[in-house]
Amino acid sequence: MRYVIIGNSAAAVGCITGIRKVDKEGEIVVISYEDRCYSKPMIADVLIDYSEEKLLYRGEDFFKKNNVRLMLGSKAVNIDTENKLVVLESKETVLYDKLLISTGAVPFVPPIPGSEKEGVFTFTELNSAKKMKEYLEKNSVERIVVIGSGFIGLEVAYYLREIEKEVVVVELLDRVLGKALDKRGSEIVEKMLREKGVQFKFNDTVEEILGEEKVNSVRLKSGEVLKTEAVVIAIGVRPNVELAKAAGIRVNRGIITDDFMKTNIPDIFAAGDCVECKDITDGIRKNLPLFPLAFEQGLIAGLNMAGKEIEYLGGLPLNSLKFLDKPVLNAGIVEPPDDSYEVLVNDKFDKKGYYRKAILKDGKLVGFVAIGEIDRVGILTNLIRQKIDVSNIKDRLISLDFGLVDLPRDWRREKLEKDKTGYKDWRPVE
Repeated sequence: MRYVIIGNSAAAVGCITGIRKVDKEGEIVVISYEDRCYSKPMIADVLIDYSEEKLLYRGEDFFKKNNVRLMLGSKAVNIDTENKLVVLESKETVLYDKLLISTGAVPFVPPIPGSEKEGVFTFTELNSAKKMKEYLEKNSVERIVVIGSGFIGLEVAYYLREIEKEVVVVELLDRVLGKALDKRGSEIVEKMLREKGVQFKFNDTVEEILGEEKVNSVRLKSGEVLKTEAVVIAIGVRPNVELAKAAGIRVNRGIITDDFMKTNIPDIFAAGDCVECKDITDGIRKNLPLFPLAFEQGLIAGLNMAGKEIEYLGGLPLNSLKFLDKPVLNAGIVEPPDDSYEVLVNDKFDKKGYYRKAILKDGKLVGFVAIGEIDRVGILTNLIRQKIDVSNIKDRLISLDFGLVDLPRDWRREKLEKDKTGYKDWRPVE
């Protein structure tokens, strides 16, 4: 049996792990245009002279131990589903018996005039981060405009301030993390970043990037012109589905799979940021580009590729900002869509440095925000995953000392310590 994986990030690592739990002998081939397996959520650390070795998600030992053939620096350009071949840019072909597409996501770059100029960067891959760092040093850049205040944009802005650059974040919405965090949480994050020296322009966007060959300023929709020597476009990402679509695989916003991570083409699976998966908080299939979920999906795909029949129960949207003075963590639904939800808040941030919020629906926890103090929030994520009725303890959910002791005794071991997802033992230990 030959297993071929296109991509070499979290989903690929999960897939290798899953395959080897079942099949110790089958051949595994990984095809990737990048030259290493690294942790994408950590690439902004490159700006502060962080060792590239520390960015590795899995090193050579992992691939040697699992007897994986790596084809790095190789780009897949076509999938011949009839003959079960992956065609590379070099014209070389790779036969497969089972194939995983884990092509990830690509940055969304709107058609901004001037975006082709020197000094304009995206920030979703290690090479782009390294190129930006080199450009900043070579051109003695002091002022940078970041377009977008999502997780990537804010992290880049923070680390640019760490190296004492002047940073202005331009955001179309009226607050930071407008699609990922609740209003109070956004306010707290903005305050911490302003204290760091980051400047913000809300309800505005970059209409044109100005300069000759290199960037020297940007013009905003409001008409304001900001002097800058570099621009980071961090508006978001979109699933990388072109390879799958060309092969006749069903695609919506992301690659469509069933509950076993199978596509509509026999023997082809998909996982990671390129797919749509079920959100366990609302049951809706959507793109959830999150590193831990990519591993989980890859794991389930690998187990099933090797002959198991294990269902993927869905992913929990979970985000964290750990580079700020106070950690920020949120999961599931953070703003109730209607009045059928119950909201509990414990806001002591201004006085004691912490903020907690819980969202409930029909007596079950469906989301939370924790800022400043995030101890034991893993219990909250388990409560969401397992859809446990918390009506009798709901007021304790937002307390700093909430813990297992608050849960009924018969829940502790049976419902929380024993994970019923069916694949707890396969999750990565970080």
